[in-house]
Amino acid sequence: MKRVLLSIIPAALFLYAQDPVARKPATARYYVVFIRPDPSRKGLSKADGDRLQSAHMANIQQMGRDGVLMAAGPFDDKPVTISGIFLFTMSSLESAQALAERDPTVLAHRNTVDVHAWQGPPGIGVEYLRLHKQGPNTPENMQSHPLCLLYHGTAWDEKQSTREQILTAHERYVDRLHSLGKLGAAGAIEAPDDLLGMVIFKPIPLEEAHRLMRDDPAVQAGVLRADFHAWWSSDHVLPW
Repeated sequence: MKRVLLSIIPAALFLYAQDPVARKPATARYYVVFIRPDPSRKGLSKADGDRLQSAHMANIQQMGRDGVLMAAGPFDDKPVTISGIFLFTMSSLESAQALAERDPTVLAHRNTVDVHAWQGPPGIGVEYLRLHKQGPNTPENMQSHPLCLLYHGTAWDEKQSTREQILTAHERYVDRLHSLGKLGAAGAIEAPDDLLGMVIFKPIPLEEAHRLMRDDPAVQAGVLRADFHAWWSSDHVLPW
């Protein structure tokens, strides 16, 4: 899969898709699909595995042609908790969920999907699609991007009286990372649990991304917890 193509939260949090100079909100609504191994999956023969992977890839390509899949790619984690993601532009969470559940690996009970609304920056996948329409043989140039999922930290409730200030400092810090050219995209996730947001770095070393997030004021205060993954994505997919 590595060669793939492409808790409502306080209003002050995760306005990452802003113009860092003009400070005007610029967000787009996407649906992010976390593809996870099905705990009940059974072993497959190589032939069956190859057939299922081919069907999975064909489905990805069709979703791209249909104009609903703006990004996709596998995670390179050990142990595997998330296999990869799809990023859709669709009319509703329900339609995104239905489409994700039609993936052949889900129908074959190899994977499960979690689908959430994500407020990310406009333009994800646009340049990729333009270049590949002009030149179908444009190289994918897959690269590994540190991807950070942000959750409630251990001090989320403990620091309730100062949480808004801490989250505002967090917002400013992420804006700074954006202005320094470290990020490819970031934004708030609407999830029913303690998952709050997603920060995708440019293809920098994972150790550097860890260090940068350790310096985030909200992570330092324990208000947010950073969970890292390595996401493989093609060139020209992320807009920042």
